[in-house]
Amino acid sequence: MKRFFIASLIVLMLSVALVAAIELDPGYILVSYHTYTLETSLWVGIGLFVVLFAAVYGFFSVTRRLISGTGALSDWVSGRGYRRSQQQTTKGLIAFIEGNWQSSRRILSRAAARSETPLLNYLVAARASHALDDSKQMKSFLKKAEQSTSGAGIAVGLTQAELQLRSGRLEQSLATLTRVRRNAGKHPHVLSLLAQAYQGLGDWQEVLALLPELKKYKVLSPGELGALEMTASKESIMDAAKSRNDALAELQQLWQDFSSASKSNSEVIACYAENIMALGGMQEAEKLIRNRLKKDWNDQLVSLYGKIATQDADRQLIIAENWLKERNNDAALFLCLGRLSLRNSLWGKAREYFERSLQFEDSGEVCAEMGRLLAHLGEHEKSSEYFQRGLMLATEGLVELPMPEKR
Repeated sequence: MKRFFIASLIVLMLSVALVAAIELDPGYILVSYHTYTLETSLWVGIGLFVVLFAAVYGFFSVTRRLISGTGALSDWVSGRGYRRSQQQTTKGLIAFIEGNWQSSRRILSRAAARSETPLLNYLVAARASHALDDSKQMKSFLKKAEQSTSGAGIAVGLTQAELQLRSGRLEQSLATLTRVRRNAGKHPHVLSLLAQAYQGLGDWQEVLALLPELKKYKVLSPGELGALEMTASKESIMDAAKSRNDALAELQQLWQDFSSASKSNSEVIACYAENIMALGGMQEAEKLIRNRLKKDWNDQLVSLYGKIATQDADRQLIIAENWLKERNNDAALFLCLGRLSLRNSLWGKAREYFERSLQFEDSGEVCAEMGRLLAHLGEHEKSSEYFQRGLMLATEGLVELPMPEKR
């Protein structure tokens, strides 16, 4: 307000001074050209000159801007085009979210040329093409996306790899990710997609090799990472056990390369022990299971311990019977003891242990062991009863149906 007052006062004072100057001496201008003359006062002449100068200057200024394309008209037209393009892009994104793939692709591709974010338009159009199972258009849009924006190679590569994964083209996805990884370094999403590709291809050793980076860059939660490591460890063990060339040595080397987390997991230990037992590594399996049971009592490991056939079966039985001091109501332990008793030709003790196991838990496996033992002892009727009981447990029971009368 104060500034406006001061400015108005200055203008008023200048106006008064100009009027005083005109009254004091209006001056005189005469312009003659051939037979034409123009006479006017000095002050009117100055005014006409200023108006003429402003008109000429304005004309050339507007003309220059129109020619160069940066004038107000051009700005208005282009601004309107960009606004319309952004509106179309938004419309295309909404169509994509709603699952209208065909409409979304058409709108986004048309709006891309004038969009401020052509990369986004083309990438979403590529995803819409993937949803439409149109691989040719998908590749075309991905190519346009990379050309539309400098430095978009990683984003385009990740999108391509992800869509290849979803299509089940695992080897192509892996090749794309390998190329992207050279440029992206330790990009978390690259690592995540690589883990998925390796899992899909069943390359569990590569999954294990990737785990340190997945952990370092927090690609997965601790729970997901632990579950993935356990799965990869067990799958790697089973793959190595199928090796045609010295599978036992390969398994043992694989075990040495495992992380401490894997080697202290009871499920992984059970998987490893079961596979080396099948390949003749009984002594190693016995020691491994025995040491693990001191730290983690696990029914699967207890059951496996009863299946181990070492040259020192009586020692095994003594060790297992010592566990009864703290676990005298454990069905799995009694099954283990029954089997170890059989290895020591202690038929009566084996029968007693199997019966004790069934007291705590009905098990088809224990029934089968009892049926087999009683058959060899000549008790065929009881043996048949146990086999029938085990079969009923294995099939989760049978419905009541009419049966022929016993003869």
